[in-house]
Amino acid sequence: MTENKPTVFIITGKTGSGKTTFLVRLIKRLREQGLTVTGFLAVRSVTKEPDRYYDMHLLDSGKFIPLASRESVKDWIKIYNFYFSPEAIRCGNRILNDPQISNKDLVVVDEIGIFELEGKVWADSVSLLVSKSNNIMIWVVRDTILEKVIRKWDIQDPVILDIEKVSIGQAEKRILSEF
Repeated sequence: MTENKPTVFIITGKTGSGKTTFLVRLIKRLREQGLTVTGFLAVRSVTKEPDRYYDMHLLDSGKFIPLASRESVKDWIKIYNFYFSPEAIRCGNRILNDPQISNKDLVVVDEIGIFELEGKVWADSVSLLVSKSNNIMIWVVRDTILEKVIRKWDIQDPVILDIEKVSIGQAEKRILSEF
C-alpha cells in the first residue's frame, strides 16, 4: 500500500530574487479562480527598515505581525543572526496545526529555510502537516537548499516553480490542474 502524500509546489529562486513577490501575485490569481488559501508570507517590513525587519502576512485575515529582526529585540528568540518573535512563531504553528486547515484548497508556507532544516521555527508543524494532510501546499524555498528541504520532508514528486523559468500564468495553470 502506498502512502498518499500531499502535492507540494515549491517556488524557488535565489535570495532576494522576488520569490515572495511572485507568490503574492500567484495567490491573487488563484483566489480570483475561487481557491481558498491559508498560511503565511514572510515579507520585508513596510514600517521599519526593510532589510533589517520582516513581518508575517497572515493570509486568512490579511493582517501583518512582526516576524523577525536582524537587530536584538527584547524577549525575542535569537537564531543565528536573526531574532524571531515568539508570537509570530506561535501564530505560524497555530495556522499549520489548525484542524480546519483541511477545509482550505491551498496551504502556503513562506518560507522554509535553514532554520526549519535544523528543526527550528515551524519545522515540527511542517512535518506534521506533510504526514497528516492531503492539502495542496505551496512552499517558498531558496534554491541553495531546495534539495535538502525535499529530502528532509521526503516530498515525492514536488512541482518546482523556479521563478527564473516559470511565469505566474504557467504556475497558476499548473496549480489549477490539481483541482
